[in-house]
Amino acid sequence: MNRVGVFPGKFLPPHRGHLTAILRAHALCDELYVVISERPQEDGELCAQAGIPYIDGVLRQRWLSQELQGLGIKVLLQQEGQIPPFPQGWGEYAALLRQSVPVPFQLIFGGEESYRTGHQQHFPDIQYQVLDPQRTQWPISGTEIRNHPYLHWDYIAGAARPFFARKVLITGPESCGKTTLTRKLAKVYCTSWSEELGRDYQEEVVGGNGDLFNLEDFNRITHLQYEQDYQALRSANKVCFFDTDAVVTAFFSQVFLGQLASRIESFIDPNKYDLIIALEPTVPWVADGMRELGDPGVRQQSFERLLALYQQYGFPAERILRVSSANYYERLEACIGAVDALLAAR
Repeated sequence: MNRVGVFPGKFLPPHRGHLTAILRAHALCDELYVVISERPQEDGELCAQAGIPYIDGVLRQRWLSQELQGLGIKVLLQQEGQIPPFPQGWGEYAALLRQSVPVPFQLIFGGEESYRTGHQQHFPDIQYQVLDPQRTQWPISGTEIRNHPYLHWDYIAGAARPFFARKVLITGPESCGKTTLTRKLAKVYCTSWSEELGRDYQEEVVGGNGDLFNLEDFNRITHLQYEQDYQALRSANKVCFFDTDAVVTAFFSQVFLGQLASRIESFIDPNKYDLIIALEPTVPWVADGMRELGDPGVRQQSFERLLALYQQYGFPAERILRVSSANYYERLEACIGAVDALLAAR
């Protein structure tokens, strides 16, 4: 007989304890269904209490599907918003679970011994097996991760980490030290970063001559930068650094071509970054053959115009740190302090 098991839970968010228990459950049956329970109001309150955005059921389903890919484990989403909380909702929950799983099942796996009585009453013909109820191998809970994700970073499932990673943008006009500072910060925090690819694009596609840019080039740069940012975020360790954004691309599109490329604004998200470090052009100008705005007055004017663009697009002013020191050490220390505060805030 084909033994079918079910592993239900909130997975808010999925962590190493969940994954280990699921893999053990899979070894104890022939076919396993992981069923994610979503109760939008209750789950939303839990996320709000922890000060994090709502983690909806589809996102949890996506994370677990990524983690369990290739193992033959099926991940289902079960909407339970209309079911009363336990213990009143036991009967409705049992009926819904039987409906959600497309085949008869003989095993239900869980991590809470306290649910045994309810399972025995409402699933009398189905075995309930608790896996590591004392959490001896991975002493962690979803509540602890929601409340202190950086303290418990190593327990978070890899697919879910980009959701929790803090995103820090380093912005500014030409030759203000963005690239060097971005790399230094990434090394300090042992994490990933996304470099500005506009310069590589200029060299590889338009032969290093900025006069040859057209509007479609700026559209392509924006899209390629977005994809590069996404890849950097996937490997982030608590925080990820970005050495430009779509607002900067919009700025240069207007400066060099006098108009905004058609698709840039679709990539501008005022809520994308947790911290924006805006570097004033107070450090020495470095001419490298590609930079064109080296006049001191033009540099400062470019900086103010760029900041005005962030304001125009609705970026929260309280998330923008304006760094004006011309001393590289002071700049680095100010940024490390700001990032430390950002990570300590949750």
